[in-house]
Amino acid sequence: MLRRVLAVFLLMPGFAVAQDDPPTNSETEEEASVDVDAPTPLLRGLSIVDADIQNEALDIEDDVDAPVTTAPPAGTDLAAIFNRAQLAYATEDFETAYVHARNAASGGHAQAATLAGLIHDEAQIAEASDEAAMRWYRRAADQNEPVALYRLGRMAEAARGGLLPNEARAYFQRSAQAGNVEAMLAYAMILKASPVPQDAPFALEWAERAAGQGNVEAMFQLAQMFDVWERGPQDPAEAREWYERAAENNHAEAALQAGLMASAGEGGDEDPVQALALIRQSAEAGFAPAMGQYGLMLHSGWNGAEPDRTGAAEWFAQGAIGGDAEARYLYALALATGDGVERDLVRSYYWTLMAEFEMDGSPAANTDRRRLQAQLENHLTPTEAEQVRSQIAAYRAR
Repeated sequence: MLRRVLAVFLLMPGFAVAQDDPPTNSETEEEASVDVDAPTPLLRGLSIVDADIQNEALDIEDDVDAPVTTAPPAGTDLAAIFNRAQLAYATEDFETAYVHARNAASGGHAQAATLAGLIHDEAQIAEASDEAAMRWYRRAADQNEPVALYRLGRMAEAARGGLLPNEARAYFQRSAQAGNVEAMLAYAMILKASPVPQDAPFALEWAERAAGQGNVEAMFQLAQMFDVWERGPQDPAEAREWYERAAENNHAEAALQAGLMASAGEGGDEDPVQALALIRQSAEAGFAPAMGQYGLMLHSGWNGAEPDRTGAAEWFAQGAIGGDAEARYLYALALATGDGVERDLVRSYYWTLMAEFEMDGSPAANTDRRRLQAQLENHLTPTEAEQVRSQIAAYRAR
């Protein structure tokens, strides 16, 4: 559920002559940028060792060609071999990391087995396979290694490596009980989705444990349980507190929800200043639904401020490009009326049709959008309307 802070401004009184320019490509969808040079992180629980241990590890002379089924000689320092595996992994020398990890794992080092599984899981070596990842993770899981148990749960959810989705719950439970925070949240979400009523309080308990350990997504999910979960406690004050805590840790959707609660005085005092700050935070973090909401605040002159229709239209446009159905409608309306942006009925029609569906693909429940569509179709030529419809059909067919 997404609250809305304000009623949208109403339809325009009339139209000017339609313009001929079609929507530009930059106003459809943006590709997310990826930092291809970012270093490969290890999982939590597989941290890079300190400088002294690094120096010791570099002096180890283990047999890098030892087969996976051969355990190192008695007395071998397995921890030092594992440290060497971590160092190689951190420098993205995955082949060497795997050799060291499998050697230490063959000697019984649980974290090394987890790292060997991870290298297969992430397809970081040529011979990587899901089956090998599963086998290494299971070797570590036999020693109750939390990260391996968690990764097995994720593989089971995806039906990888011969695992089945119904196996995920047990793996997440074991990992959570062994202290893995990500598993606490994953287990909580499985319990939340369970049809068994007795699972509901345990879902809340595990989500709260993960949130208490500083997991930001768990803070947000816990807030959702207090806020909109039909089997949850329905406690707006708790929901707002956890949304705010998640927002303090830069969770964009939590910031929007906390801001909307502050604007309505839900779960605490009405606070228009806090509402504006939180919704702006969410919008500036790139959360598309917040962009439309922040634009509405600018358009209306929130909390006595001077209305900023140009700024509002810019935020509507950003939210539209980001995929939010309401922002798309608001931008279409601004284009149709020339409110804060140059009037352009062809582009308005484009965004009106794009606003037909929510981000998840479900139909948007917006009768004003349908009215706007009908009015625009009365003012565009058949050729203009067909060109826009063809463009959208081609986009959705991709």
